[in-house]
Amino acid sequence: MGISIRIEFHLHVSRTERKDTPSEQQPATAQTGTGFLAEANSLVERLKPTLSPSTIGNYSTALRSLKAYLGRDIAVGQLDQQTFKGFERWLLDKQVCLNTVSCYMRSLRSLLRRLCGAEGSKAFGSVYTGRAKTEKRAVGEADIASLKAVRLKASSFACLVRDLFLFSFYALGMPFVDLAFLRKSQIRDGQLVYQRHKTGQRIVVRLEPCMTEIINRYQTDDTDYVFPLIRSADADKAYREYQQKLGAYNRALKQLAKEAGIESRLTSYTPRHTWASIAFSHNVDLPVISKGLGHANPHTTLTYIRQINDNRLEEANRSILQNI
Repeated sequence: MGISIRIEFHLHVSRTERKDTPSEQQPATAQTGTGFLAEANSLVERLKPTLSPSTIGNYSTALRSLKAYLGRDIAVGQLDQQTFKGFERWLLDKQVCLNTVSCYMRSLRSLLRRLCGAEGSKAFGSVYTGRAKTEKRAVGEADIASLKAVRLKASSFACLVRDLFLFSFYALGMPFVDLAFLRKSQIRDGQLVYQRHKTGQRIVVRLEPCMTEIINRYQTDDTDYVFPLIRSADADKAYREYQQKLGAYNRALKQLAKEAGIESRLTSYTPRHTWASIAFSHNVDLPVISKGLGHANPHTTLTYIRQINDNRLEEANRSILQNI
């Protein structure tokens, strides 16, 4: 059974029908007075059947964040470089990382271009829309062992966080969103079978004893989910629960890193990058790592292992030269 996360916006907006495509339309606000946020949310609803869930999620998250900054809706004609420069400063003041800020800006730029054409890009001329080089996200095998060795109170949230981190690592770097929405029905015949929320890629993981031990620790009869993260059956509320738990998870990982004596920062991305890095260091072929991560393109996988701190290239070169 796949995992489906659907965010629905129920908007009742008076509109004038137009025959042109979204990218060719003039701003609806110029003709109807409708604000950009309402118009953009309506556009996102229409785009849902044609775009990936991750793209729709990026659009929706960026719009919610912009709404939180503005405190109200705003006409398309009022959106300018000053608006988005202020939004950028507001996000950075809230310690939102630069790449996330860039993702928000690119999503909003895409929506504005769909609503009013190429003119929509001009408002983003003074904000960052690139991709900054990120810090190393993988840790080593010794760090995983140190994390396992930390003594934590049973049934505590810290214990749950460590179990989730380790399970993510054991399950071929399973993303946190897929952990959160993992259902009991997706575990059968000694296998974990799920579809990645981000790409829809089907992943099959053979359950190992260390994974079964963690699963059994959280088994209850009052929920269909494997882990105690999501409670609501409503899709919108469930997604908000996921976002809240993701934030709490990352905050708890910072403390766990200190207790385990791990110098690198632990985040929800760390188990995934760590699994790829360790697999590569154990001479697992790149296509196999790509399949485990659910990457359709091995080039994507290279971003996970590019910063691995190993000396194999030097060793390979030394071996070649010694035989000449």
